[in-house]
Amino acid sequence: MERPKQEAADADDIRHRDLSQIPEDEMTFEEKRELRRRFEEFVGLMRRPSVADKLGAKSSEKKVRPWDPAKAKKQRPA
Repeated sequence: MERPKQEAADADDIRHRDLSQIPEDEMTFEEKRELRRRFEEFVGLMRRPSVADKLGAKSSEKKVRPWDPAKAKKQRPA
């Protein structure tokens, strides 16, 4: 079943509409859905694959040693 041309034009219109000036509580369901779609698209474009692979992975734990001024003087070249 084919959609009438007017409905197709309206559906495309919301994709190009500026929704930044409309308060969220005044948005229609379609406008909120379009805003959510734009956000998901943005997140998908901005997410780096290297970061996405490491989500939930443990960070490498480095042992912290207290600073010893005597050892620091020995390591320092004269």
